[in-house]
Amino acid sequence: MPNVLAISGSPRKDGNSDTLLNEFLRGMKENGLDAEVYHLRDLDIKHCKGCNSCFESGYCHIKDDMQILYARLEAADMIVLATPVYFSGMSSLMKQMVDRCQCLWARKEVMGQKIGPPGRKGFLLCVGGQREPVFRNIISVTRSLFNSIDVSYGGEVLVSRVDDAGEMEGEPSKLEEARLLGSRA
Repeated sequence: MPNVLAISGSPRKDGNSDTLLNEFLRGMKENGLDAEVYHLRDLDIKHCKGCNSCFESGYCHIKDDMQILYARLEAADMIVLATPVYFSGMSSLMKQMVDRCQCLWARKEVMGQKIGPPGRKGFLLCVGGQREPVFRNIISVTRSLFNSIDVSYGGEVLVSRVDDAGEMEGEPSKLEEARLLGSRA
């Protein structure tokens, strides 16, 4: 059975991003798959200090909850990221986690190591209050992260014009899109 890692970057518990993620996971469960879910709001992840010590060792010297995620990111056959949009970018929680993956990039690009099992897929679920072009930056960062950790981009569900808590429930077609993407993952 595939090892699936789902990461929510929403600071709001049970918010729109979590609702979209839950539908994706529901689709996965319909096919007998389950995921290990982490909510970044519940973890202590410090920011990258840009010290580049990871270029020598391949590991980050900062000891915090990111150590848990490193192991999960490396072991996962499938990675699902869910984030709200803030000023055309992913949440600061998600971006901080992505930035801390610099050591995984260093292992791959500087040290020539493979990251994780072959054939890995990644998915992006994103909710924002503005119109569609606001997702470009997030897609770019997500693709860059996935490329850095040997994960192919498997798809996305992008929802615009959803901002206030609970508004995602008013988007049944997008919820169904997330469920279907999860069922095909």
